[in-house]
Amino acid sequence: MKHLTALKAKAKQARQTHAYRAEGASIRFTEDLVAAMKSSGLTRSALAERIGSSPAYITKILKGETNFTLDSMVKIANSLNCELTIGLQPLASTVSIPSAPRSIVSDHKTAPLASPVLNDKAKA
Repeated sequence: MKHLTALKAKAKQARQTHAYRAEGASIRFTEDLVAAMKSSGLTRSALAERIGSSPAYITKILKGETNFTLDSMVKIANSLNCELTIGLQPLASTVSIPSAPRSIVSDHKTAPLASPVLNDKAKA
């Protein structure tokens, strides 16, 4: 029992690290990519052609062996007729607000920014 408690504490601590969270985001993006490829019937080779890369690069992406840039993520999303959406959510242990859908790649349009600081149409 003591070992299980220590293991749970270590797991909780690991979930708070940058590496854990970055890997989780990469996995979610890759899962969404695979789902979008399947639903559109797109092969690895066809996706590679659409984004101007090699099938080997797509294989690396699907194996989780690449670190995405925003540019590459947008290019992939566009090639699948999707829109890349990224958001910030408070951690569950801080503020409780409704969260956005888990999906990183989606086919919905985003709303204009609500913040007057971030919205370029806001009054100065």
